[in-house]
Amino acid sequence: MARLFGSILVTEDYPKSVIHEGFELIGQPDLFSARDKDFHRARRRLVSPAFGLAYLRTLEPIMQECIGLLIRKIDATLQDPGSANGNAHPQGHIDIYSLLNRLSFDIIGSSAFGQSFNLIENDTNPIIEQIAASLKRAWRQTFNPWMKYIIPVDYSFFNFAVERVRARRALGEKGRRSDLLQYLLDAQAREIEEGNGPTGNEAEDIRTGKLTNKAIEIEAFVFLIAGSETTSTALTWALLYLVKHQDKLKRLREEIDGATSGNPSNQLPKLEQVRKLPYLDAVLNESFRLRPVAATGIPREVPEDREMLGYKIPKGTICLAQIRQLHSDPLFFPKPDEFIPERWIPSESPFPPIQDFTFYPFSAGTRNCVGKNFAMMELRLILSAIVSTYDLEFIPGQNERYLQFITTVFVAGQYLISMKRRS
Repeated sequence: MARLFGSILVTEDYPKSVIHEGFELIGQPDLFSARDKDFHRARRRLVSPAFGLAYLRTLEPIMQECIGLLIRKIDATLQDPGSANGNAHPQGHIDIYSLLNRLSFDIIGSSAFGQSFNLIENDTNPIIEQIAASLKRAWRQTFNPWMKYIIPVDYSFFNFAVERVRARRALGEKGRRSDLLQYLLDAQAREIEEGNGPTGNEAEDIRTGKLTNKAIEIEAFVFLIAGSETTSTALTWALLYLVKHQDKLKRLREEIDGATSGNPSNQLPKLEQVRKLPYLDAVLNESFRLRPVAATGIPREVPEDREMLGYKIPKGTICLAQIRQLHSDPLFFPKPDEFIPERWIPSESPFPPIQDFTFYPFSAGTRNCVGKNFAMMELRLILSAIVSTYDLEFIPGQNERYLQFITTVFVAGQYLISMKRRS
């Protein structure tokens, strides 16, 4: 099974299926939805340096500012439960899922567009509901392609990206700042200067993946969609497992405390302090394994007639690399339903080494998540900040059911954790 997954996603690199066309924002491909390999290669070449570690380090102050607002919001809510944006809960009970959802939008808004949505302080913004509705529509459209011809699409949510891109372009050098949008604008300028910019022939520019003005607007908005719900859900699951396993939480806190022992009491963990903490990464990996964000899998198209596991599969068949099933296979992950971060630390693992092609938190191969480094940076900073700042306790009796709309979402729309400032 693992070799088959590796063949589909990596070694043979099956093309994305027609299902991905349902994710196109305004009828044009982007890094996520593109099926054509040449288009994807050209576009990724232009975009991927923005997610390199060197450039991402310039975004740390933006992330830390947003995380600091989260900490202050939690502190205020602990002192006055009625201050939780109109959602009062018993003393010490914090709706961490909702807060992390708002935090992730603020971070990606600031990192991608240079403008926070200010959802930590004020949770009312129509774009959140609009994005959620668009994700649900895209999910349904993947299985009912006829929808795009019959049901009109509300593009108002996309106007946010258009307005921000055009405003930044109009400001020129006066509006320059370190964020992902600026990187795209600079990449476009470099391509034009080198004679590789858009030709003005829209069809040709789309086919070759040129960074046109419209392409920048689309990719910037894709950053927003891809970097919001996914992060908050992943963090909520990690915290859920930690509060249910206090011994794991204690060990993680001790690791973070040791790495940040020289910090002033009010300073959040820095990226360089938490970037290579083995137990922090083990906790995240184990959470990814148990609750992958893309729980339903990765659809690919069989390029030629194939035999898979003894079955003849004709060319053009859509196959689904079912990540959740692979991550739960006891052949590769003994005690698959148990939260055991130690399995990711070779010197401590009670199990055989983890095999190649068995773990896909960010997909794999040429179509793996371009924002992986951004996501891991955000996850490490946020989780280490929360764990090092608060005592956390599990609150039993909550609804932990989830649904899949491209990413996983909690059915209840909230998840409470008991939190108290560490003494």
